Amino acid sequence: MAIDLLSLKPHKVSKDLSGYITYIYGAPKTGKTTLATQMPDALLLAFERGYNAIPGIIAQDVTSWVEMKQIYRELKKPEVRENYKTIVIDTIDIAADLCQKYICNQLGIDNMGDGGWATNSWSKYKKEFEDVFRGLTMMGYAVVFISHETEYTEKDTTGKEITKIRPAAQKSALAVIENMADLYGYAKTFITEDGTKVKLLLRSSDGRIACGCRFKYIAPVIDFNYESLAKALTDAIDKEAQETGGRYITEERDVGPIAMTYDYDELMSEFKVIVSELMEKDKEKYAPYITQVVDKYLGKGKKVGDTTPDQAELIYAIVSELKEDVMNK
Repeated sequence: MAIDLLSLKPHKVSKDLSGYITYIYGAPKTGKTTLATQMPDALLLAFERGYNAIPGIIAQDVTSWVEMKQIYRELKKPEVRENYKTIVIDTIDIAADLCQKYICNQLGIDNMGDGGWATNSWSKYKKEFEDVFRGLTMMGYAVVFISHETEYTEKDTTGKEITKIRPAAQKSALAVIENMADLYGYAKTFITEDGTKVKLLLRSSDGRIACGCRFKYIAPVIDFNYESLAKALTDAIDKEAQETGGRYITEERDVGPIAMTYDYDELMSEFKVIVSELMEKDKEKYAPYITQVVDKYLGKGKKVGDTTPDQAELIYAIVSELKEDVMNK
């Protein structure tokens, strides 16, 4: 699929909560998993078994990162994508640990960082972690991440120590998830005259609780259930719609962009045809140019014939540039 910037249309904000990336964290047994699995057509990827008391849930236990990669491949299948709209990751804390263990095993080291720059373990972990979870969103799934909470102290501008709350996930994982999340909430327990209640904090007035939201009119605190969250989102979008006359609002689910797929064998055949035609036209003129394009994407001195199916995207880039710059002129 070629990119055509002239075909782009203004983005419309969806009122369907299943179209967004949600990150919820808090203390154990506050109902985080229950809320998440109330999302439409949810599949729970249980890195910890916290769903025993939830009736009717569809869950897949995940005990290793290799299993997560197998699940990821399954989720790419069209028939699976028709069955599920929401993927719940419970918890992202354990998922990060398993991903690190996978990288350590791959590199033959005991701990992240062993071997220093030679292993480049942290960069490999970050890429592996991002590829899987960003990939889910690119496939059109709504994703809900669940995490535990942790407290830490920090000095304010006067030097006074203050207590703050953030997800317990590792900072390397947290940086990825926080950036992806459209709704980022903290499940806070309140003791009231009527008993114990859990609320979802989406804004922190003093900055002591990590949370936030891309929707500027959303209520800062709501009841901790799916219905309240969906209503808060709808109300926030309705308020924003008043500023645009409702032109950029839709009731339809925002499934996100669909990642391109590449047929390696087909691309290799197309590359050979293009090269053959160019060499027939003018070998002296086009041979250096073909080498220049190949070097740009594969590296100096590398050959297209030495590539693997994992490099199909690079072959696509080579073929596209040759077609755009030469064949179509």
